[in-house]
Amino acid sequence: MRKSIVCIAVVLALLPWGQASAGTTNARDYVPLPPGTNIINLYYSHGFGNELYARDKKVSDNANLTSNIGILRPIHYMQLGPFTIDPQAVIPFGEVDLNGERSSGVGDITFLSTIWFVNNMQDGYYFAYSPYVTIPSGPYRRESPVNLGSNRWSFKQELAAGKRLADKAWLELIVNAEFYTDNIDAPGADNKPVTSSKDPLYGVEFHASYDLTKEFFVSGDYYFAHGAETTLDGVRQNDRTSTHTVGASFFYMLNKQTQLMVDYKLPVAVQNGIKTNSITARLAYVF
Repeated sequence: MRKSIVCIAVVLALLPWGQASAGTTNARDYVPLPPGTNIINLYYSHGFGNELYARDKKVSDNANLTSNIGILRPIHYMQLGPFTIDPQAVIPFGEVDLNGERSSGVGDITFLSTIWFVNNMQDGYYFAYSPYVTIPSGPYRRESPVNLGSNRWSFKQELAAGKRLADKAWLELIVNAEFYTDNIDAPGADNKPVTSSKDPLYGVEFHASYDLTKEFFVSGDYYFAHGAETTLDGVRQNDRTSTHTVGASFFYMLNKQTQLMVDYKLPVAVQNGIKTNSITARLAYVF
């Protein structure tokens, strides 16, 4: 029973990193740049957590999860008919460790592009749509309790809207839904391969940011994820995600082409999984 709970918790605990690699947003990420602009983003995220929750109750203080994940994310802005789009790739790499069990390498790669249906930077508002496709390219071993790869495809649909206020502040709301194919090599009894399916995962994000100077702005962030219960060999696992997370982000222009971002995320309510704090640094080079 304990092994089953821990395995479920690992999957849920890795979910924030999966979301980050697949495009969890930061403040003003959806504010469009002019067509022809390129950005090279390089992220480093460190996650850590010990508290394991099952069905809203803490069941252990000894989960000992640590994650060190890098992400390379190139973006190109271009014009497609009347719309601005930004085809991009999200390439995660690094390692995750749970009680001495480790997975490392290049994780599942995501491809996406935002389409701005409304792009009015003069008056300061936008409305955009982003489809994501994540391929099962990362390392996966059925016998391992922790994996960077998911061994399944996922398809995320996201809508975003933002409004500038008084030339110094932005309010942004993002909603999304992610859908998954089956993993036909999940561990069953005696570690025999069985099929694991996963319900859709629904998410909401909110960012409120404010310019302190022309080079420096800050943001308060909120994330909510709900769903993604798994069914293993036909049996529902009662491992639904329902996580509320708050965060703070800081953005500073080092020069006209380079921005440094640092953010901290703190889960304040976890239904199932390991309560995992994270700190992320991002260096963005615009050209």
